[in-house]
Amino acid sequence: MYRRARVIGLVIAGIGLAVMVGFASVAAMNIGEFQKAQMVRERNPNNAMYDLQFFIATVRLVFLVTGAVGGALLALNGAVWLSLGRVVQRLEQAPPGRGGGSA
Repeated sequence: MYRRARVIGLVIAGIGLAVMVGFASVAAMNIGEFQKAQMVRERNPNNAMYDLQFFIATVRLVFLVTGAVGGALLALNGAVWLSLGRVVQRLEQAPPGRGGGSA
């Protein structure tokens, strides 16, 4: 039982870390686009085209940050599975008088 929990935890944590790193790296590469759109919007207030460019850059950045946070939460879920596997392993290997058994 504990082996399955550990395998599930490793897979989920690995996928979560990959998703987090992927989204975070794309967000880091696109931060310049957001800063440029913000600067152009500040220089040209009340211009609908620059407001739209800023809105699009903001939505893109928020999507990427949200994806990175989702990946981190998925990795945390995998870590919980790993710790659950350790707890189950200790319970299965505990002597009969100790552990989860009732007397």
